Amino acid sequence: MIERFLILVVAVGLALAVVVIRERMRPRSLRVQPGITVFTGPDCRLCPPLIAALDAAGAEYRTIDVSVSGLRVGVRSLPTVVVADARGDIALRRSGRSAVVDVDTILAVASTGGVVKESA
Repeated sequence: MIERFLILVVAVGLALAVVVIRERMRPRSLRVQPGITVFTGPDCRLCPPLIAALDAAGAEYRTIDVSVSGLRVGVRSLPTVVVADARGDIALRRSGRSAVVDVDTILAVASTGGVVKESA
């Protein structure tokens, strides 16, 4: 009985670790305009708090509604925020709840022009 419980705990722990790591991964092929880009959609419950936090901080950003734009950008979770450097390379990407929680990090990387790369 205890072995089954331990196997369940290990499986759940590994699943959570994979989700956290995957949320913070940067797509190598995505190129966007320099600065902050917020990908939103019509059923996004976390988008309004994210937009409110960015507005309260006085951040300049652009929004892309993935349902209207027709772009295939590899966004699997909404909201997704990317910060790009002057060449359009992704310096930081946050998706889902981490986009709302990490607004300070997003603003810090954007303020440096996306030069500071995210640490692993």
